[in-house]
Amino acid sequence: MEVPVTIDLEVEGGHILTLDEQSTEWMSGTVCISGNRIVFIGNPADRPSSFVTRETIDASGKIVMPTFFNCHTHAAMSIFRGLANDLSLELWLNNYIWPAEKRNVSRETVFLGTLISAMEMIKSGTSAFADMYFFQEDVARASEQCGIRVILGEALFDFPTPGTGTPEGSLAYTRSLHQRFTNHPLISVAVTTHAPYTCSPEVIRMAAELSEELGIPANIHLAETKDETETIQKRYGKSPTRYLYDLGFLTSRTVCNHGIYLSDEDVELIRQTGASIVTAVNSNMKLGSGICRVQELLQKGVNVAIGTDGAASNNNQSVLRELQQVGRIEKAYHEDPAVISASRLLSMATINGAKAYGRGNQLGSLKTGKMADLMIINPDQPHWYPRYDPVSSIAYSMQSEDVESVIINGRIVMRNRELTLVDEKKYLHEMRRLVLR
Repeated sequence: MEVPVTIDLEVEGGHILTLDEQSTEWMSGTVCISGNRIVFIGNPADRPSSFVTRETIDASGKIVMPTFFNCHTHAAMSIFRGLANDLSLELWLNNYIWPAEKRNVSRETVFLGTLISAMEMIKSGTSAFADMYFFQEDVARASEQCGIRVILGEALFDFPTPGTGTPEGSLAYTRSLHQRFTNHPLISVAVTTHAPYTCSPEVIRMAAELSEELGIPANIHLAETKDETETIQKRYGKSPTRYLYDLGFLTSRTVCNHGIYLSDEDVELIRQTGASIVTAVNSNMKLGSGICRVQELLQKGVNVAIGTDGAASNNNQSVLRELQQVGRIEKAYHEDPAVISASRLLSMATINGAKAYGRGNQLGSLKTGKMADLMIINPDQPHWYPRYDPVSSIAYSMQSEDVESVIINGRIVMRNRELTLVDEKKYLHEMRRLVLR
């Protein structure tokens, strides 16, 4: 006699897009979740008869796929959404954002701003984000409350910051965060260095050493603007990428955000070291920074993932919106509609992000044994019809509001567009009452 196996949650009847290496699909499949892991995925006829399900979600007529991975954002900067527009990155940062941060950033505003961004991310299908900001314990607190995964990153600068003051203080804080959240089901930590032009060689070396010592990712803004490239060239006689390479910062654990101004030599250094590039196309376009060479990087074997950047410069936190924009920009830039496929775009927004942060064996696709992070999409909307190919429809037609339910780490965090763990109306009300100085 078979021993009953308890299944905590079963998503049945949906068109399953696993986004695995074989692009496996089931037109009417089932996903069985026990605890925080997928224990079966496939044809219902092959489902073990010993499974006893506690809760079932009927996904008939829906699409089931992995959640998105937002590889670069400053979540709490939602408090500055729309504060300053139509400016270059340098003017935006120096004249508006940094002065506003000095006046307004606190544990309370970071918590509220992160909550707002986390809710927006979940409601557009994202289950994990990599943060770069201040007061990361409060980022963790907000993320836990929403049930979203976060890679914490206390921003490291040469000059004093709101959270920890000195570079040494930021690195010590990063170490303490790593110790506190080791083995946490939703929270992990990265060494987060702001940029080559805001961090001295000594600080970048210290960051690289801490990343290596703890075995955790390191991320940085890299080659984001022409001004950055010219500044580093004048200071050190080399490109920002060569500068980081010579300091030992570029490794397979390194995530480089933006990567717009990369020479062929720079691309080769990134490829050799196994570092990843994260493109944030909408922020880059809004700030007039330029366009990342996505297709060329992919052709060279570089892992390219997607981030939104902060809501102050995007001004949205939807990875779906980003992947759709990447596809259109690449096709227009190369004057070739076939230069990047719909399936490649979805991979950039899912498995490539997981790989960038060393989580490819746990997240980014739907497989037996992987973490149960998935979304249910309702395609019964006018902009989906007629439906020929769901992958293409997601890449070119879908809207963020089509995400109906989201499961993170085996737990339903949004059901039928309603967040289940956090009072959305309460925090929207608090955001409306927020007055910046």
